[in-house]
Amino acid sequence: MLRNRWALAGLAFLAACGNASSGNGTEAPFAPTASPDDFAVLVGDDWEGELTYLDPRDGESQVTVPVELLVGQNERTFELHFTFPDNEQAGGRAEITVSDDGRRLNDETLIRRMKTEDGLMLVAQAECQENDEPGACKYTYLIGDHAFEITKMIKPQDDEAFFRQNHYSFTRP
Repeated sequence: MLRNRWALAGLAFLAACGNASSGNGTEAPFAPTASPDDFAVLVGDDWEGELTYLDPRDGESQVTVPVELLVGQNERTFELHFTFPDNEQAGGRAEITVSDDGRRLNDETLIRRMKTEDGLMLVAQAECQENDEPGACKYTYLIGDHAFEITKMIKPQDDEAFFRQNHYSFTRP
């Protein structure tokens, strides 16, 4: 049962990062942009943290597990390799690709860029399917020298508000 929960958590992580895409260039010229330089600070292998996700058994309670992260870079694509220290068989890989025009992260359209006290916040949104239901997914990336977070929010098509599906929080020395 515990292995299944971590497998679901790994899938949630992959879903948080979406699929790679270069964008279609139809966004407004004043739209926020990102660059590979924004994510380059993350490259390294000393990230430790936790994943908190919505328990699929009841859809209400939150589960938190420790997770470690290794980030590599291949041009505009950042490869995220994560492992769960309490279960070495669990883990996975995901990518974040910055489009050529900087307006998309994977299939997500960048809707906000803001400097923070500790680094940078990027918010992106995309249509998505959750539990075979259409909706919207919003991703918030907090990027800093010593902290990195990804939060995935979901708004089912018939709902008015987003809810948090999962949150990754990493730090390093």
